[in-house]
Amino acid sequence: MSLLKKIALILMAAGATFALIVVSVIVYQYTAMEPPLPNDTDCEMQRLLQTSENAAEIHHYYCQRGAGKEWQGHELWLVEPASDRWQRMLTTASPQCLALTIERQTLLVDHDGDKGEMNLAEPVFIYKDLNGQSQTLAVDINNKPTANCSENN
Repeated sequence: MSLLKKIALILMAAGATFALIVVSVIVYQYTAMEPPLPNDTDCEMQRLLQTSENAAEIHHYYCQRGAGKEWQGHELWLVEPASDRWQRMLTTASPQCLALTIERQTLLVDHDGDKGEMNLAEPVFIYKDLNGQSQTLAVDINNKPTANCSENN
């Protein structure tokens, strides 16, 4: 086989691989990456927390999604009220209890479930404060079998 044919085959294989990856990412984003925003039909608000500068809110919902409401679980969303920007933070079907607190730009999530079933979208979220400056909010997940939700939720 000539050198030109080998190079052409390598380039075609690389192109096909790249195309497959791009299509896979697009399909993933539209099917599994992020559920639709919470609504009154599927979700019930459990708790609302605000950051120290009141520029962002953490909305905790308990949702039942799907045609037959087959998926049930907790969803946490970071919301910037000024711009109405929503970012999915976490979803989980596992724990019965999620206790949430904010301390020094960190959202502490204490739960009584399996950490492996906690689907954290990002470890750190970026949002704009009221002056337009970027701020961060980290997420720290802790398994505490004795997590007390009665006073937090």
